[in-house]
Amino acid sequence: MGQEITGVPQDPPLSEAPGEGSAGVESIGRYLARQRRLRGVSLEELERQTRIPRRSLERLEDGAFDHQTDGFARGFVRAVAAALGLDAHEAVMRLLAEPVPDATESRVRHLAMKRWAVGSAVMIAATAAIFGAWALWTAESSDSIGSVTDEIVFRRDFVRELADAQRVSVAGEEGLESRREGHPD
Repeated sequence: MGQEITGVPQDPPLSEAPGEGSAGVESIGRYLARQRRLRGVSLEELERQTRIPRRSLERLEDGAFDHQTDGFARGFVRAVAAALGLDAHEAVMRLLAEPVPDATESRVRHLAMKRWAVGSAVMIAATAAIFGAWALWTAESSDSIGSVTDEIVFRRDFVRELADAQRVSVAGEEGLESRREGHPD
C-alpha cells in the first residue's frame, strides 16, 4: 500500500494539492490567475484590455468572487476569460459550480430546519385550536338552535280559517233545514 507501480502511486494522496478546493476543483480566481501567468499577461495589460480596475482584478484572483453568482462577478469572469483567450462560458460555469458546504453552512441549514419544524408545529397547534373552538361553538349554537326548532310553531292561515268557517256555516244551515223538514212545527 502506498507503493509506486511504474511511477504512479497506488493510493491517492491523503492531502490536497495546493491551489485546489476540497472537491479537487480549482477556484475560479486561482484558475484565472494561473491562466494569466501561463500566457504571460500582466495585471496592467489585463486592466487595459478589460477596463476592469486593477484592485477588482486582484480581488478576483484572490478568490473574493468565488462562488458568487451575481452579475458583477459573472461579468468580471467573462471579461477576463475572453481577454485571456479562454472560453467565457466555461469560465462562468466554473464560477457557478456548486460550492462545497462547510461546517457553518450545515449549521445554518440545521438551524433553518429547526425553525421550520417549530414553525410548522406552531401552525398545526394553532389550526387545531381554531378548529376545536369552531367545533365547540357550532355544537353550542346547534344545541340552542335545536331547542328552538323542537318547539312546534303554529301559524294562522287566514284563508283556510275563512274556508272552514264557510263550511261550518253551510253545514249548520243544512242541519237547520233538515231539522225543519224532519220536524214540522
